[in-house]
Amino acid sequence: MQFKRIKLLMLILFLLLDIFLFNWWRAGRVVNDQVTDANVNIIDEMKNQKIRLPQFSTKVRYSSYVAAQRGDKQILDKVSLGKNATVSEPKDKNGVIVKFKTAKSLERNETSRDNEFDSQSIAAPAGYRYNNILTLDKNNTDRVYSQHVFGLPVISDYGIMTFQYNNVDKVTGFTQRKLINIEKLRDDRATITEEEAIIALYRYNEIGSGDRLSDGQLSYDTTIHVNGFDIYLPVWAFEAYSGHEKYILKINAFTGENMSE
Repeated sequence: MQFKRIKLLMLILFLLLDIFLFNWWRAGRVVNDQVTDANVNIIDEMKNQKIRLPQFSTKVRYSSYVAAQRGDKQILDKVSLGKNATVSEPKDKNGVIVKFKTAKSLERNETSRDNEFDSQSIAAPAGYRYNNILTLDKNNTDRVYSQHVFGLPVISDYGIMTFQYNNVDKVTGFTQRKLINIEKLRDDRATITEEEAIIALYRYNEIGSGDRLSDGQLSYDTTIHVNGFDIYLPVWAFEAYSGHEKYILKINAFTGENMSE
């Protein structure tokens, strides 16, 4: 008899727990639906103002804070420059400045006697990839490549290579800065989505009627310098164009805070 009562009590408890969990799930779903509807309304509002938006993502990505130090001229150990280059240091000694005595061709030619190559053939072996946003922000023919850290491009000065080109599209030299002794400061956590970053820019009045926004790029940007280390956090970076000027806009990917300069 006692066993039957316990069994009945357990069934009742399980039923109440199921009801609680269902109501909790439904309430959460309503909130998420409301947030989604609000985002759609804001996006529509931006489009009505003729703001040209990219094909943005609503996917949640994960990242973390990172600490790193600034490398010196020894970072060129994986780049073969031959006798055609002179190497010097910037004033802060964090990196190298390379100037070619003879400008290099834009396109690599394996049959060429002087083994011509482009910026990609220099940047890739050193661990850098082309950065469209930083290059778009230039007002000249420079091309920018970013060091990648834990899957994300670095957009601060100390993690990029900038190549200079002449008027016939040949490389005349480059400046390289590289992060070393890189480590995560905590486990990965969720970031805001590209869509949420765009909405944040709109709420901060960083974009307005007639503006054009590039695809967002989740990147690492520096925040503070502590005990010889730079602290980096993930940011959503965009190239914006107002019709008469262009500029980079940045949103903290953890908090949604405006980090645009």
